[in-house]
Amino acid sequence: MKFTISKQVLSKHIGIAQKAISNRSSMQILEGIVFETKAGKLILSSTDLELSVNTQVACEVYEEGGVVLNSELIGSIVRKMPDDLITFKTEGNEVIVTCQNSMFNLRSQDILDYPSLPKVEAEKTLEISVSDLKEAIHETLFATSNDETWLIFTGVLFSQKEDRLEFVGLDGYRMALKKYDYHGQPRETIVPKRALNELARILEQGTVDITIGSGHILFANENTKMYSKIIDKKYIEYQKIITSNNQTKLIVSREDFANSLERALLLARGGNISLSKLTISDGNINIQSSSEVGELNEDIPCQQLGKDLVISFNTRYVLEGLKAISDDKVVIYLNEPLNPMLIHPESDEDNYLYLVLPVRAAA
Repeated sequence: MKFTISKQVLSKHIGIAQKAISNRSSMQILEGIVFETKAGKLILSSTDLELSVNTQVACEVYEEGGVVLNSELIGSIVRKMPDDLITFKTEGNEVIVTCQNSMFNLRSQDILDYPSLPKVEAEKTLEISVSDLKEAIHETLFATSNDETWLIFTGVLFSQKEDRLEFVGLDGYRMALKKYDYHGQPRETIVPKRALNELARILEQGTVDITIGSGHILFANENTKMYSKIIDKKYIEYQKIITSNNQTKLIVSREDFANSLERALLLARGGNISLSKLTISDGNINIQSSSEVGELNEDIPCQQLGKDLVISFNTRYVLEGLKAISDDKVVIYLNEPLNPMLIHPESDEDNYLYLVLPVRAAA
């Protein structure tokens, strides 16, 4: 194998391949990235057996071949090289890496010892723009759980309906739901949060082809493919959580509400949960929060339709939902002190919902 490539281009694609490298692997070879040259392209592949990445880029190929190089080492070497062309050449089980006056001799591993990437043998399930997919990830992923004992809550649900596509993040205390117009075959797939986290960092522009096979999902964007195992569990009937016939509607500045909750969080210390009591009356939201270090009491004006209400929430949960929304104003629906709060962006009320369960206030 022998090829020459720009340092900046190579560094970018090594960074993409490193998304599937796990520090917890018991197999040494999985700490490496496959470097393979074929038909005028450099192909980089990596896997931790849960998440896999394949990314390719055109370069000057003199000899085709392939090796496995330690991900952390080669990534660091390339980043430290001068901003110029870099040449890789194999000699036996060594790889010679040169750039201007710098030269490294690196030990490599046999490409035949590296596990094969998954085969997703199915027709393309759907196509979505990069901007829409990244938006859906941003607006739902934060509401998923880190608790592996509730496996279905550790991923985002892709729920395909006949007329729409819904993304759902839920952890048992709050739920984020994003909708897009879509026409296709109904199905539900739970995608692990790590895969979506890494995918959002890779995607830049264009469209993403999504293919769902047996046990795996494939995201293909331009010259990069990411494969992930899916969470093969049945999701809960999330639509039943959404309340209707709400008795109070508020329209409030998202920034003002979020800033007030940020100040309420300042009172939380250590692992203590911050609770905020909202008293809604006469076009005003009074926010009260207290801890052993002090108290917060402040008012936010709002447009109010419906009855007055006193209700308490986990401060952080409400704040995170507000941060996921970009609108200047949010629409909030409430019912009774033990019913959920529903938050929508004012300009897109039909297509995004954030739901938070209340906290039973102490007598």
